[in-house]
Amino acid sequence: MGQGMSGFASDLTHATYESPDIVALYARPDGLQKPEETLLSQLRPSLGAMDMLDIGVGGGRTTRHFAPLARSYLGVDYSAGMIARCKAEFPAFSFAVADARRLASVADESFDFVLFSYNGIDHLDSRERTMALTEMKRALRPGGLMVFSSHNANYLPAIIDRFRFRIHGNLRETLRSLKWSGVFWGKNGLLQYRMPLAAGRVHDGTHSFRSSALYYVRPDIGVAELRRLGMIDIVCAGNESRDFVPGDDPRLAQDPNPWIYYASRKPERI
Repeated sequence: MGQGMSGFASDLTHATYESPDIVALYARPDGLQKPEETLLSQLRPSLGAMDMLDIGVGGGRTTRHFAPLARSYLGVDYSAGMIARCKAEFPAFSFAVADARRLASVADESFDFVLFSYNGIDHLDSRERTMALTEMKRALRPGGLMVFSSHNANYLPAIIDRFRFRIHGNLRETLRSLKWSGVFWGKNGLLQYRMPLAAGRVHDGTHSFRSSALYYVRPDIGVAELRRLGMIDIVCAGNESRDFVPGDDPRLAQDPNPWIYYASRKPERI
């Protein structure tokens, strides 16, 4: 999401992701999530013939695993600080500051694989989310693979419980609990009346509330979103699982994982 833009890209979240401490945090060499490990294993034989677009690349967590195997690789992020860090860390690969909602520099049908990992899409509201998914589909060649992860609304009761006020054995921890409970409910005042939530934005404490609210969606609703977009072969995996299941699996609606990976394909041209 680009520099010099109004609205979302100039808000609290953008400022947070430009902060040196957050850039350094995302530049740490963390490994892949379990569904990403499965994805890499499945794609490894064919990645050498695929052009990959890695959206919300952050400090290059996914770059070190996918980029060396792809025919070509472009990593984009709306944080100039993140992209500068990636260029310094991975000089052999291409990176650019870009807006996921408007990938102006990306030509139609120019990639075989588009990845938007680590729930980056959840910083967008419902309308902007649709814009980003539409852009991801536009960038794909027919038959191309789209993968992204998103927070699971089924996990919200655990988030709420995390910020429940508790009396501890010492005053310091009790005051700490009071503080964060107050912050949470100050930012999510009506959340308890919206539960169970199928889809919506929640301030879940990410970056100690230095970011704006994140979008949570129930997995079956997320699958329906992709179907409306015209995507096919939809499969999903919880972030704690290495196994993808079909998008029409009835168990998805109750999946309890903190976030869900969605993989789907753009239909072949008829």
